[in-house]
Parts: sequence; C-alpha cells; structure tokens
Amino acid sequence: MIKINLLGTAPPPSSKMPTVGGPPAPIATLAVMFVGALIICFGIVGLVYKVWTNQIADLTKARSRENIRKTELGVVKAQNEKYQLRLKDLETRINTIQALQNSRVGPVELMSSLGDVVSKLNDVYLTSLAPVGDRLVLKGQANAADTVANFMAFLKNSGFYSGVDLDQLYEDDQHEHLTYKFSMSCNFKSSTGGASPTSGPAPVLPGGPGAPGAPGMPGGQQGVPGQPMRLMR
Repeated sequence: MIKINLLGTAPPPSSKMPTVGGPPAPIATLAVMFVGALIICFGIVGLVYKVWTNQIADLTKARSRENIRKTELGVVKAQNEKYQLRLKDLETRINTIQALQNSRVGPVELMSSLGDVVSKLNDVYLTSLAPVGDRLVLKGQANAADTVANFMAFLKNSGFYSGVDLDQLYEDDQHEHLTYKFSMSCNFKSSTGGASPTSGPAPVLPGGPGAPGAPGMPGGQQGVPGQPMRLMR
C-alpha cells in the first residue's frame, strides 16, 4: 500500500529502526579488564624487581668479601714489607761481619802461608813484605841462587800465590860472607775468599831480625808499626 504525505514534512523516525553494531559493553567488564592488566603489569614489575634485588644483594656480598680479602692482603703486605726490611738489615749485618772476618783472617792467613813456605828452606831470610798496588813485594836474601829459585817454586805451588816474578837478584859479599839478595812480587789469594792484605795497610809483626824468640835471624832491627812487615825465618 502506497502512502502519500500531503503535509510536505518528513515523518519522525520510527523507534523500531534497527541499530548498527552490537550492544555497548558493561562498565563492570571494562573495570575488570583494567584491573587485570594492572595486576599483570605489577606482577612483571615485581618479578623484575625481585631478580634485580637478588643480583644487587649477591654483588654486595661479593664486594664485602673482596673488601675483607683486600684488608687481609693489606695486612700480609705490611708484614711482608716488615720482613723484607728485617731481612735486608740482617743481610747488611752478615755482610759487615763477613767483611770484618775476612779483613781479620786475611793477614793472618798470609803470614801463616808464607811461614809454611819459608819453613821448607833452611837458608832463606825475608827482610820485608809490603803491598805495592794489588801485589805483594817480598825482599830477602839466600845463601845460593838455587835457593831463591826453589823459594819461588814453593810460592807458586802453595796455592796462595800467583804471578810470582823475580824483580831483582844480586850478590852481596858484606862481612866476607857471600849472599844473594832478591826482590820479587806476587799476588796473594785467600782460601776463604776474604779481602787481600794488599787492599789495606801492610801487616806488621812484633819483633824482627834478632828479636827474642827468633833464633838464627841476623841483625838486631825491630819491627816498627807503619813500616813494611819484617819476616825472618
């Protein structure tokens, strides 16, 4: 049936017209969804926070252990430095004592070794022993030239003397007695590795030729401190 509007105005909309889309969601559902999203976000944040907190706690404990270890190592280092200073002081004392011992033994060993060599010959007389540079200069006399040669050989074979050189040998017929006076030089080496007597003042023996307790020594000259050592067999 066809309806014609004679009034010329549009009719009001009918309430029975269908609507586009579904019905609007309830407010309660939106609230629940919002709360659920917040709970999930807070859960993730809480989980991350807990993990990071545990890591920070572990790092803090590790740092505390390292600080304790550092303190212990500092104590050990201080003790080590103290022991090193003490060791250095002891080494200095030992070296000083060794140097004094070598200085004390050197001249004694020289006199002992020289006395052993002279005792092997019956007609050798040493009149002086003096250091010249790093060598020893021995002067004396003998009744024969062969005796001087034997004396040099005994010095070389003693193990204490090296570089034995005869510097001078001449005849002396004073007092109607023919003798051979000589001057020789050599190097002395201590068996203990001590300082050579040539590095300091020449040792001096008490007494000299003709002194009491030295039978068979010609002359009557006494040893004088500061002068070359007098040694007579």
